[in-house]
Amino acid sequence: MKKQFLSFALLLGLLVSVSETTVAAPAVSGQEQHQDKRLYQAGRQGRSQRPDGQQGPRRQQRLDAMAKEMNLSSKQKSKVEKIYQEQQQQMQALRGQSGQDRTQQRDEFKRIHEGTDKKLKDVLSKKQYAQLEAKRQERMRQLQSRRGDQRRGGPERRDFNGRG
Repeated sequence: MKKQFLSFALLLGLLVSVSETTVAAPAVSGQEQHQDKRLYQAGRQGRSQRPDGQQGPRRQQRLDAMAKEMNLSSKQKSKVEKIYQEQQQQMQALRGQSGQDRTQQRDEFKRIHEGTDKKLKDVLSKKQYAQLEAKRQERMRQLQSRRGDQRRGGPERRDFNGRG
């Protein structure tokens, strides 16, 4: 009887503490939740969400690495930077629009990517463009393998004893 009472009291205390933290949580408007979600997603995808439109340090590092790997001239590098900046602005504007269904939005994203690709072809040599395409394919393979791992529950499933 004493054990049951103690268990009941412990359970009741746990429920009260959980309900207090739930009630004490600040109310967040739908707009704030939406903005928080967009900022979170942007951070995960490496996009800069700066209102002034400036590139974040990661984007600049990627551009510098690309310029070095592909042996871009300073003129090419500045043109490529401008092309990617325009693409980012177009994508950001498209994400800010509401009312489009997913297929329309996907088609618009595809159109923006194709336009960017055409501009890059004009700036890069055939060899440099081939390097860019190879890099893209490699990234796609990595992304697909990561997605496959997530669907299966990770790279390997192991039991609690560490055996696969």
